[in-house]
Formats: sequence, C-alpha cells, structure tokens
Amino acid sequence: YLDETEEDIDDIVASCYPRKHEHMTSGLSTNSPEGSDRKWTYLNVPEADGDTTSINSMMSVYSETGDYGNVKVSGEILLNINYIYKTGALNILVRGCRNLAIADERKHRTDPYVKAYLLPDKSRQSKRKTKIKSNSTNPEFNETLKYVISHSQLETRTLQLSVWHYDRFGRNSFLGEVEIPFDSWNFENQGDEWFVLQPKVEVVTDFGLQYKGELTVVLRYIPPDRNLMLPLGQFQGKRGFKKGKKGDSYLPSGGILEVLIKEAKNLTAVKSGGTSDTFVKGYLLPDDSKATKHKTPIVKKSVNPQWNHTFAFSGLNSRDIRNVCLELTVWDKESLSSNIFLGGVRLSTGNGVSNGKEVDWMDSQGEEQHLWQKMIDSPGVAVEGVLMLRSSMGKRR
Repeated sequence: YLDETEEDIDDIVASCYPRKHEHMTSGLSTNSPEGSDRKWTYLNVPEADGDTTSINSMMSVYSETGDYGNVKVSGEILLNINYIYKTGALNILVRGCRNLAIADERKHRTDPYVKAYLLPDKSRQSKRKTKIKSNSTNPEFNETLKYVISHSQLETRTLQLSVWHYDRFGRNSFLGEVEIPFDSWNFENQGDEWFVLQPKVEVVTDFGLQYKGELTVVLRYIPPDRNLMLPLGQFQGKRGFKKGKKGDSYLPSGGILEVLIKEAKNLTAVKSGGTSDTFVKGYLLPDDSKATKHKTPIVKKSVNPQWNHTFAFSGLNSRDIRNVCLELTVWDKESLSSNIFLGGVRLSTGNGVSNGKEVDWMDSQGEEQHLWQKMIDSPGVAVEGVLMLRSSMGKRR
C-alpha cells in the first residue's frame, strides 16, 4: 500500500466553529410553523498551506476567514430545493434575498453572495458559491447550486447556506445563515420558500459524538498458554506488538490479538456520485510506528463497504492487553492528494492510564469500552460489536 499524507484533523477542528443541529431548521421558514513515554503525534500536518493542499476530510473545516458578529443579522433568503432520484442530483435554486443588513456602514453598501455546504462536510468538495451582487440588500441571484449524492446519503446531511458581504480589501462579513436537515425534508414540494437568516451560533460540542457511520469488528484475544502454533498465513504482516527488524519472519509468540474488520455502514460520501474508496488502518497504541501499522484492502465506490479482513498483533501477555489501545480509522483513498479521514474508534479499558501513566488515547467509552472488556473476560472467544465512528480522534472532552 502507498503511504498517505495525513493531516492533523484535531488541529483543524480546533480552529473551526462547532455547530449544533438540534432543530429541524435553524432558519425558520416563513411559510411553515415553527507505561509509555510515547509522545502524542497521531497525525502529521502537511508543510504546505492548508488551503492549497487537499484537506477534503469531512472534518477539515478549513479556515472560514471572515468577520462574524460585526453585522447585526437581518433578512431572509428565497430558495427552491429539488432532488432528482434517477440521477441523484440535488439542485438548490437560490432565488435571492431581501432586507439584508448594511455590511459597510462607511460606504453604506452591501455586496452579497451566498455560500453552501452539505454538512457535516465542510471541505472544498462540498463548497458552492453564487456570484457577488453589487451594492444590494435585496439581491436577485437566480443561480442553481448542484450536488450529486445518493438519497440514502442525503438523508444524513444538512444543507447550510450562509450569506456574506464581499470585501475586496479586507475580511468578508457574515450576514446570516440557514441550516436545513434533509432527514425529513419533503422533496415533493417544488415551490419557492423564504427562510429567515439566523446569526451564527457558537456552541462547544463533542465532535466525537457526531454521527459518521458504523464499523463492525470481531475481536479475539488468545492468551500465551492457548497459542498453539497458528499458521502464519492467518496473519497480515510479519511483526507484532513488540518490534522486530523489517523482514523478520517468525511464528507468532506470546498472546495474539485478532481483529476482524467486517464492514462499515453509512460512511460519508466524498466523491462525486455519492461514493468513497474506503479502507481501514489499525495501530495498537502506544506503538504507532509503521512496523505495526495494518491496513485493509481498498473497497471502491461504496459507503457500505465489506472488508472481512483480519489484523493480528502478537507478543501480547495479559498485562499488555489492559495497557494498550486498538485504534482503527476509516479513510477514503485519494490517488492524487491526501487521503480523507472518515471516522475512527478506539478500543481499550478506557481508564486513561497505560503502564501507570496518564495518556489521552485511553479514552474508550460506551460500546468501545464494553466490547474490549468483553474480549478480556472471554479469552479465546470471538466477540462482535457494532461501533459508532468518531468524527475526531482527539481527546474526548
């Protein structure tokens, strides 16, 4: 497998505005009622400017440069939204706006344009924009912003439309936004509809709780006393948790952790046509070296991939299994740019401690923690679980 260049998802997330999605729409329609010394270096930041590199991760909320809160939000936006099931085409006709705020008080003018994303994707691939209208608080755009996405994926997305004032010599000013979840949207309604523009709401949320899909795995820990010369062909790679020289070939010794990556469901589509080319990567922390990295094959053009691929980590005694963390991350393979992070899980005891030292990656919760403990309590027995993917691999709040 080709090594991929990966960005620091969490550094990028830290610079963005977290969003909340509690209501059916945030813009109200006026037509309807209301023991390790390991240093934490999970991913590497590209040296190039983030805006010019491919940071098309679903969490790559690249710098939304602009002034928020300097203009009192007012006005409405007129939309016509339709979806063509046969072709998977989502068409958002932006008719216009009315009663927008004055953005430049000195010149007493507003030069508005509209920007769109299909949340949670805030990458460049998801971004759409209208043309800029000169000096108007009641602009008419009559432009169609188009996406191609399967209906099953569309039901997991939220349309975010924001209105901005364009400043040629400074920072653009935020004029308001509307968010429309498509999980219950009636696409039979073909009429125009006005939506009230809302201020940007800055809410601190746990990105790890956003729905990114599900990963099904099967775990089995074989203690040293039950490891009876299993065939080498069963294992991917020739090295276990304890490092060996590259190219070493030996029969697995000590305890063995087997990880069957079965399938994922409802992954985020990042390619045109509503698909992704997906694979899973695994490490057994605290060792995140290339020597212990495992990967599944790539399943192309699927947001519900089935891998049925086994990772195996050898040399693990019963004490080790309580001090390590299995980290699995799901990626979309990009041939000419950085791969796209789609989500991940961590399986461990979740007690925040490894070999007597506090570490931020021993943070498993819920089913992650439950499945790992179930595996420990049932040595030699395969245990299966369906895990919700985290949208960020940073430390949980």
